[in-house]
Amino acid sequence: MTKLRILIGDITQSDADIIVFSAHPSLLAGSGVSGAIHKAAGKELETAAKKFAPLKVGEAIITPAFELKSKYVIHTVCPRYIYGTDQEKEFLARAYRSALNLHETVADADSIAFISMGTGIYRWPLIEASKIAVGCILGSKLPQTMMYVTDKLTKDVYENAILSA
Repeated sequence: MTKLRILIGDITQSDADIIVFSAHPSLLAGSGVSGAIHKAAGKELETAAKKFAPLKVGEAIITPAFELKSKYVIHTVCPRYIYGTDQEKEFLARAYRSALNLHETVADADSIAFISMGTGIYRWPLIEASKIAVGCILGSKLPQTMMYVTDKLTKDVYENAILSA
């Protein structure tokens, strides 16, 4: 089983070979984490990504990371939490699995870092989202797998999800 480390910090400062975030289907720079990643990577990130647009919910693409410390960025589209249906849960899991599967397309990656996808403007309840994320991420085949969160409460929720997995 993969060891998943939960870190409080800024994913744009991560030295993981791959960072993963929830992108808008248009793959244009958005607000929040998406905007921060695009700003830190430079305008080339949006140029490289938007040729793959639009992405469907659950799909993912990989691009170079440009000015980030990482080598690659995986852009994946998460579903909005509306009713908490099984379909919404499956689409969130698919976003994580699609991202994990893309690491196989690059030979020089030994580490991957995620954010808590869907728990911002897409309104996923943190406990629900953490269980889905951990259930998928523990299947990572990379030697180092991390989750970046913004505060201790979120870190505790993810660590509890790991213990429950």
